[in-house]
Amino acid sequence: MKKASTILLSLLTGLGLLAQQPAKNWADSTRTYENPEAQNWKDITLISAPTTKTVDYHHMEFDISHRFGSMGGASGGGVHTLYGFDVASDIYFSFDYGVLNNLQVGIGRSIQKELIDVDIKYRPLTQKDGGSPVSLAVYEDLGIIPQSNMAFYAATDDSNHSIADRLVYLTQIIVSRRFDRHISLELLPTLSFRNHVLYSLNSNNNTYDENFIPAIGAGARYMFNNKIGIIADYYYIISTFRMNNNVQSFYNAFSVALEMHTGGHVFHITLSNASSLIPNNIIPYTTDAWRNGGFKLGFSISRLF
Repeated sequence: MKKASTILLSLLTGLGLLAQQPAKNWADSTRTYENPEAQNWKDITLISAPTTKTVDYHHMEFDISHRFGSMGGASGGGVHTLYGFDVASDIYFSFDYGVLNNLQVGIGRSIQKELIDVDIKYRPLTQKDGGSPVSLAVYEDLGIIPQSNMAFYAATDDSNHSIADRLVYLTQIIVSRRFDRHISLELLPTLSFRNHVLYSLNSNNNTYDENFIPAIGAGARYMFNNKIGIIADYYYIISTFRMNNNVQSFYNAFSVALEMHTGGHVFHITLSNASSLIPNNIIPYTTDAWRNGGFKLGFSISRLF
């Protein structure tokens, strides 16, 4: 019942936002022309990868995302979970505020690991005709995991616990380019760091889980017109412990979505093998594969104020 209530609340929130008519000064210009990066990207996030776009100066963006369970039976889905609809793999909501036209700060919360995070994104370079051929942004995220000791320290023998154990960090350099009115691409060198990890051994290569995990992210968008497009993002995770692991299989995360833009709102209907919605959880913990039916349906709604 709790899961069903959560899903219903998410859907009602989305419907409520859709029903609102944006005020006159919240028309398409808010997302399309005030911020030059809006020509490259409709939103500050693709699916799980941030874009070089920042929230406009003195504007606030509210985002809510929901991901259901795996659809394939080999990954725990199938008819007995209504192909994942009975499961809430993750729900994430966030608020981001434009301090400047190229600087934003935000806060969010995920149900996975109860993670609460704060972030900052700064864009020193913006693609312009006759100027820079690319846009470049720096994204920093700091999270804290306020789980119970039983959940957080499971399978460890630590006796001295510290609040610092619960901190997780993410650094991303985002380089993007819009090639024409249809195609935009981005590349995201990524560093994920967790202060505390479980003492897990991969006996196939005698490696332990790492605190520090590099990854390479990539994102793409193809717009059919000014309102509708296809987007995708991917994380290639660089971790010896996660290669040929004999206890738990790990996979790179690939997500694809239909993007719809309606003035002050951006809607995504997504499919992804990642059960998490944010990179702090996606990079260390993606354990489902597309080929095993581990893809999950989801949606996200953003609203600019």
